[in-house]
Amino acid sequence: MLFDKSHIGGIDVKCRLVRSATFEGMGDHGLPTENLASMYETLADGGVGLIITGMMATNKMEPYQHCQIRIDDDGCIAPLAKVVDRVHQHGGKIVAQLVVMGSALLLPEIPEGEQRFIFSPSGVTEKVGKWTQESQALTQDQIHELTAAAARAAARAKAAGFDGVQFHGAHGYLASKFLSPHFNTRTDEYGGSLENRARFLLECIAAMRQAVGADYPIWVKLNCADFMKDGSLTFDESKQVMAWLADAGVQAIEVSGGNTSSLPRKGPIRAIRRTKEPMYFKAYAAEAAALLKGKVDIGVVGGFRSAGDIEDTLQTTDIAFVSMSRPYLRQPDLPNLWKNGSTEPALCISCSRCFGAENVDCIFNKREKEEREKQDA
Repeated sequence: MLFDKSHIGGIDVKCRLVRSATFEGMGDHGLPTENLASMYETLADGGVGLIITGMMATNKMEPYQHCQIRIDDDGCIAPLAKVVDRVHQHGGKIVAQLVVMGSALLLPEIPEGEQRFIFSPSGVTEKVGKWTQESQALTQDQIHELTAAAARAAARAKAAGFDGVQFHGAHGYLASKFLSPHFNTRTDEYGGSLENRARFLLECIAAMRQAVGADYPIWVKLNCADFMKDGSLTFDESKQVMAWLADAGVQAIEVSGGNTSSLPRKGPIRAIRRTKEPMYFKAYAAEAAALLKGKVDIGVVGGFRSAGDIEDTLQTTDIAFVSMSRPYLRQPDLPNLWKNGSTEPALCISCSRCFGAENVDCIFNKREKEEREKQDA
């Protein structure tokens, strides 16, 4: 089942292993570099069923992350199309992840001569990494501008040849914050009830759908819960949002969870050896998949490290695909290794020391490269 050709989220794939969006830090003034194209080629050669790109900036209202890829104007289409073409030449499928960052910015960049600002639903101060992040509350006109920008970004992704788009509604980025009563204290039509808090996300999806047409694959990444001390999105609320997304014509939902304000060891990236839940969002995704069977494909990311566990998940639940992020930094050929009979788990030790501001890679890969360079010197 794992390595059978499948149709997930409106896309034909060679297996049900998905490379979850991973921030690569390989943008040059927002445009893709050779390092990024090469990384995606290697992943396609390694046998993954589908690649979801790192999050792409969709608008010119906010700063973008240092070395982040942009899809915020038409000049981005041609450079991205070259990357997509290289993935397709290697037999891969690739989905563009689109994001409105909001106040979840660690290293913001503002192009010279431009004025941009950090925003959130209600201007609630928060901790992002080691920093206290201040932000401005969005006006309704600004919300509408961001929604339109997301739709234009989706149209650019389609024009560049991406096999689909995924809108980031998780991990404390703007759509996720709108869903959270902790960060969303608005009293207008975008705050209060769950229906109002989900309005920004659903309006973005509706605008994107209108921009790309009825059949183009639109996916969403969504928290099963925020796992905060108080006032955060609950699983019951998340299931309702998933049902609304299915009704809106979303073809796949990738279930994740948590944000930078989550309780200890309850964020989206966890050290598996220190938790009692190695596949930490599996149960949530399985329940959602059973609830929405036949309406939308539900996938899951978080803590999967062995082919046996993934095969069992696909066989015993209604989950349609399993995503991984950190293991593919260490072993981009992991799917081929498993397909060819290896029963060894991924080498990734979930230390999270791979992530940084630019040229993200596994620390062990970096060390091995340094050793080879010393030997060749």
